[in-house]
Amino acid sequence: MLFQLAITIGIFVANILNYLFAKMENGEGWRYSLGLAGVPAIMIIIGAMFLPESPNSLIERGQAEKAKEELIKIRGTDDVDEEFKDLVVASEASKQVKHPWSSLLKSEYRPHLTMAIAIPFFQQLTGMNVITFYAPVLFKTIGFGGTASLMSAMITGGCNALATLVSIFTVDKVGRRKLFLEGGAQMFICQVY
Repeated sequence: MLFQLAITIGIFVANILNYLFAKMENGEGWRYSLGLAGVPAIMIIIGAMFLPESPNSLIERGQAEKAKEELIKIRGTDDVDEEFKDLVVASEASKQVKHPWSSLLKSEYRPHLTMAIAIPFFQQLTGMNVITFYAPVLFKTIGFGGTASLMSAMITGGCNALATLVSIFTVDKVGRRKLFLEGGAQMFICQVY
């Protein structure tokens, strides 16, 4: 949820900056807008340099001692023996699975596989990514002026970030399934109308 919140806030901030840069009188705003898009990428690259290896990944690659050291660093305590044993047991159990891809087609996994394919498919089918990424162009196409289209994109981005915040605070109280069904019904109604 926090990952999604970071994305929606990033989109909202980008919309605000695009709106502000479009008001620059010298016409150079697009350069600042495009240039600032590199800031998150640079932050991710720098952050990745300090990101520790996953203990689970290290165990999978046969580096158990290094995995235990990383687990101690991550948890901030030497008392990681139980968790470390669980990771080793899980790694060994995963190695015992033969033909994992064909196992996905078994009837007991069919609902999970269906939803794993259907959810992103229908999310893309709604056109939300098109609306998010091309909002100013879409609003301009339907007759908004340049400033109004950027303002409308900013409002859309703000609503998206606000909706993500609402879902963060309600998901544990209401449950993921109920929110998913409600959101699906709302999307269906909006697509029909």
